[in-house]
Amino acid sequence: MKKLLVVLLALTMMLPAFVSAQTLDPNEKVTLNLFGTANFVDVGPDGMMDLLSGVEMPGYNELIAEWNKLHPNVEIVVKTCPWDSWITSIQTAVLGGDVDIILHGATLTELCEPLDPYLQRDPEYAAKLFATENKRFGDLSKTMVAGIQYVIEPSIAYLDNEIFEHYGVEIPDASWTWDELIEIARKCTGTDPVTGKQTYGVQLCYTDTQNIFQNYYKLAMAYNVVPITYGKTPAESTIDFSSDKMLDVFKKLQALSECCAPNVREGAYVVHDLTPENDTAIRWRTLAYDQYRKIKAAGIEDRFTFIPLPVIEEGPAKGAHSTYFGSYNMAISNNSKNKDWAWEFIKFVTTEPVAVEWTLATGGIPNCEYGMELLKEAMGDKAQAPITVLETLPEGFCNTTNENYDNVNFGTFSTSLVTVLKDLVYGTTTPEEAIAAWKNATDEYMAFLK
Repeated sequence: MKKLLVVLLALTMMLPAFVSAQTLDPNEKVTLNLFGTANFVDVGPDGMMDLLSGVEMPGYNELIAEWNKLHPNVEIVVKTCPWDSWITSIQTAVLGGDVDIILHGATLTELCEPLDPYLQRDPEYAAKLFATENKRFGDLSKTMVAGIQYVIEPSIAYLDNEIFEHYGVEIPDASWTWDELIEIARKCTGTDPVTGKQTYGVQLCYTDTQNIFQNYYKLAMAYNVVPITYGKTPAESTIDFSSDKMLDVFKKLQALSECCAPNVREGAYVVHDLTPENDTAIRWRTLAYDQYRKIKAAGIEDRFTFIPLPVIEEGPAKGAHSTYFGSYNMAISNNSKNKDWAWEFIKFVTTEPVAVEWTLATGGIPNCEYGMELLKEAMGDKAQAPITVLETLPEGFCNTTNENYDNVNFGTFSTSLVTVLKDLVYGTTTPEEAIAAWKNATDEYMAFLK
């Protein structure tokens, strides 16, 4: 974060006067319209209780009430949409001209106000953040800040101490590699020598959803598999699947799938949360604090070790940790008439202590230093895993628009990957066949662009 502050301070010195700090009139009557999803749709206006764990989460009315203590003349109006239609719902609402802040809309870059100038004029605020939503838009050889995360969710690994102990396998440390993970998974797949029950070495994440791609992404990141070379436009970019490293990633995915439970490979009735009935040595996903709250409520927090996923072995991020970096973010609609007040609200949600506390209470990891302090208090030693990942993230890191993977600018590059991975994990294709199928679909799309 210190490096980010130095860069922003330097840029601020070069900025023209129009991005100097704005003066907001506290007596001005303003209505800020928020629209979208994120945890606003999850917890609702009045809060909710998780039926399995009994954990209660506050609603967004509590957040708005705290805002109005500071800004009584700025009314916040929230409208949410369901996850199954969130993209089209947001697009329709924003194009209708009635949205100031898009909840979880930073991926929809054509709707977003670039926030780089806002960060440059607020370097002290920027220095408090762990990350920003850097996206590609227009000239794909460059990035812009399309939104600010208020919840950050790095994927980490969850290890079942009992299964490791029963098989006589040592718990690894944060320096482990994917090859070591695969070796452990193979050792822990079989009949538990203590309980006599079937156990599995690993559970690939989200094999029952479109998010199965996260498994590929983590391994591509670890081995610097960079099939995308960006030009100014998608048509001027290239995608190359021919590297030996790409094949190696798919072979590792195949090896991991062979250590999964049959229902996980099939993507059927998959249990994502840690439970007392857990039968798998190693799992991974985001939502570390949410998982911690659930295992604590179930009284099984001592059964699991939280550690970062294996280290990145090649490329500019070497030494950091493989991860998928989920988030809930806020973006400013580029047709908003209240952009400066919208920015003020984003700053409030991401760094004001009462708002950061609200974010943690909803089960999310806040995107600021104070949030990390709260996380340590809440999770104890288990907080170190997500914090270690966050502290080693490359500057400007983004899941969705990088050389490893891009689900924004290249159509079937991401959509066909889901089908390819499901076939590979299920065992109906080989790694070579899977890559060939993915290449064929992507080649057709790139030819269409040109």
